[in-house]
Amino acid sequence: MGGLLLVALTAGCATQVQQSTPVAVEKPVRDTPATTSASVPPAQLDLTVASIVDGRAVMLSDGTKAEVSGLAQPGPCWAEAAAGFAKSMLLGQQVRYDRTTGALSLADGTDYALLALGNGAGRTAGTPTPVQKEAEVAAQRVPMGLWGTPCGGKDVTETPSTPPPPPPPPVTTTTTTKPKPTTQPKPPPVFFATCDDARRAGAAPLYWGQPGYRVELDENRNGIACESRYR
Repeated sequence: MGGLLLVALTAGCATQVQQSTPVAVEKPVRDTPATTSASVPPAQLDLTVASIVDGRAVMLSDGTKAEVSGLAQPGPCWAEAAAGFAKSMLLGQQVRYDRTTGALSLADGTDYALLALGNGAGRTAGTPTPVQKEAEVAAQRVPMGLWGTPCGGKDVTETPSTPPPPPPPPVTTTTTTKPKPTTQPKPPPVFFATCDDARRAGAAPLYWGQPGYRVELDENRNGIACESRYR
């Protein structure tokens, strides 16, 4: 009996040893971080406007053409005025151009599309943002730029239909002298050397396109000269 009991206990101990043998477990594989390529910011700095193509496109100092998004192609009636506004505000100036969105801004962060729309030097195209639409409506209320005369907000001015020629005058033997046409004298050009001169004349502030406006009197180049005392 004693021998049988010893065998039974020994077999039980062997069973416990087999059950407690550790099982090899594979080590978990660590996730390696995904490598990402360095992204280049879409807005390129340190660019200068080399030349003006039209009211919504310029040539940059790196040789690329920048078309401002949000602005329509200038119409024949106001294309020259829009190009003149772009020249006075952008030519030779340092700008930032976002090649992804087409946004062009001045060195101080002013959005050129809003600047042109607010001064009547451009109209919206496509689906304008609420801010762009608000700037366009502000120019329409004045009205100024393309919304004033002679364009009246149209790309091409309508030419009135020519009336039929009048009947020829009856032939008479008496000679009549035709009166000499009177010419209206042209108004003298308006020029203000300083903003103080413009204020003494009661003309300040001066908006772009109005007589007397000069870029030299427009400190922040927002299309409004001699405005510091009227803010």
